[in-house]
Amino acid sequence: MPVATLHLLTLAKSTDVQSFLQQLRQSPSTRVIVASRPRHVVIHPNILDNDPLASNPWDLLVLLQITQPNEQDPIPSALRGLITNEYIITTGVPSKLLSDYQARDSRLKNDASSIPLTGSLDKVVHEGSKEGSQNLEISPKLLRFMDELWKTHKGPVTMLNLLHFHHPDGKNNYYQYGQAFIPVAGKRGGSAKLVGNVVPPASEKRDSRGSRNRSQQDWWNEISIVHYPSIRHFCDMLAGEDYQAINERYRLSALRDTFLLCSTEFDVEDLPISKM
Repeated sequence: MPVATLHLLTLAKSTDVQSFLQQLRQSPSTRVIVASRPRHVVIHPNILDNDPLASNPWDLLVLLQITQPNEQDPIPSALRGLITNEYIITTGVPSKLLSDYQARDSRLKNDASSIPLTGSLDKVVHEGSKEGSQNLEISPKLLRFMDELWKTHKGPVTMLNLLHFHHPDGKNNYYQYGQAFIPVAGKRGGSAKLVGNVVPPASEKRDSRGSRNRSQQDWWNEISIVHYPSIRHFCDMLAGEDYQAINERYRLSALRDTFLLCSTEFDVEDLPISKM
């Protein structure tokens, strides 16, 4: 199973994100699979790395693959000095997902503007919403973010999910959730573009601030990168009774912790790429 690395990056204030990404794409030893701008933390983790995950002002999310066997770091040394903070997860991604990724990604983005909403969101907007914590429900904060993002970006959004399962049944419950998710999200144009099993760290280390990293037993188990035609389509799904039924039946019992980050990929953004 091919290995890729997920990087959340904070760049030096003088660094232009577009220029950094362009240089990264030009590296002969690196394949940039996903490149997006972090926009909003939808779910904060309760156990694993809330700081820095939810508190750090990330500038860039990239999923990278090393293309030359002699290389160990997908980020060239010339760019390393431009990074002030980094969060890395190593994941194994099925080879078929990677080989089909570009065509599937293009198709999803091309079809995005033709996918209708179901009307579930309108009902929530009129009747009110509630704070959902990790329950993945429509909250006032999420609605405010939706309205703000919609002013400048009406195109696709990409959701990064970091998943930590209850043991021993969490992974199986989440698999059942995933199977039920396909038709529920599909009617809103939602689709998981990539799913990968997290490679646990080999040993505990200390980061640049001296904080102890997590052990293998207390670490993320899986990542997924999910496409939606727009932020309104994502919220329309959360507002749907069909989604909440599978959320309550499978997802909530599966997860011990999770992190959900909304981002916009640079190739579909309406505005010039710059630091937020």
